[in-house]
Amino acid sequence: MSSVNMEELLMVASEESAGRSAPWLEPLEFEPFLRPQVWGGDALGRLLGKPLPGDQPVGESWEICGLPHNSSVVADGALAGHRLPDLWNRYSTEIAGRQVAGAHFPLFVKWLDCRELLSVQVHPNDLLAKELLGESSGKTEAWVVVDAEPTARVYAGLKPGISRDEFLNHLKMGTVADCLHSFTPKVGDCISLPAGTIHAAGGGVVFAEVQQPSDATFRLFDWNRLGLDGKPRTLHHDLAMRCLDWPQFPVNPVVPQPIPSPSGTVGESLLRTSIFELERFRVKGPWSHPYSGEMTIWMVLNGVAVMTATGAPRVLRRGSSILLPAGITTAAWTAEDPEIPCELLCIRLPSTTESRPGDAGSR
Repeated sequence: MSSVNMEELLMVASEESAGRSAPWLEPLEFEPFLRPQVWGGDALGRLLGKPLPGDQPVGESWEICGLPHNSSVVADGALAGHRLPDLWNRYSTEIAGRQVAGAHFPLFVKWLDCRELLSVQVHPNDLLAKELLGESSGKTEAWVVVDAEPTARVYAGLKPGISRDEFLNHLKMGTVADCLHSFTPKVGDCISLPAGTIHAAGGGVVFAEVQQPSDATFRLFDWNRLGLDGKPRTLHHDLAMRCLDWPQFPVNPVVPQPIPSPSGTVGESLLRTSIFELERFRVKGPWSHPYSGEMTIWMVLNGVAVMTATGAPRVLRRGSSILLPAGITTAAWTAEDPEIPCELLCIRLPSTTESRPGDAGSR
């Protein structure tokens, strides 16, 4: 749809009494963009209901993305077919509830299926993304484990005492995995991965991933395998070493902190950074989220949720993601079956730009 048509649509919407077609007053669900990966599988379809193509392993479902390539498209409602970057460029303050720095939508959320091992990799911080790639954002991210088989493994940070010279020697010998700290992930674990942190995962683990708006990845090791095209995937040793923070420490799951919540709802703060904040809620009966006046993104980690904001209630099943703009002043959640709680991941912009303890953007 042309920008003129979009402008006309939003002008008409603003004049309607309910105003529900304005992008800051309408819950926004988007079409998932499914990305085949050599390390992917079928769990995004089998567990999360994504429409997999069936001919290749799928590793990623891009749920809410404002990058110019493969940007999210509104799935339904009066704004169906509109791209998130177009809405954000015109109405970022209204959607976010405040001014937000940067040219792109500030968050990027995905589901990941690591049936096989991700490459051993690292992402640049903001400064290096600009210097090395000419991009405005680095890639700090966090994972929340949605499903994990007994064979699953997360690699994050280095074992204690690994020096840079020792690491470089292992890199040259193709034994860099021997340097990595690792653990067996459990459902519910949250792993903070600041830009500059070496990491990998695989063996049958599904994550909700929250990150900065970047797709910049530098591979150090790819487990001596071939890509989907039958050729070895490119490694980026020099760029990766520029981005790798030293010293590297072992990274383990964060310790959730309880959030006071009404009866029938259990809330936990998972992560608070200068880039995003993550909270998890287990909801049975009716519960109104406490973030009126600010933008939130919600991912259904488990169960079936019913969300009522504007218009008819929306049934959101496991694997759903939805953006609630700041103009939505009331949103009520409940489990479809009160006997079976639904589990929700709430993603917010930080309430302050100052770094906090555990800041995922500071290492």
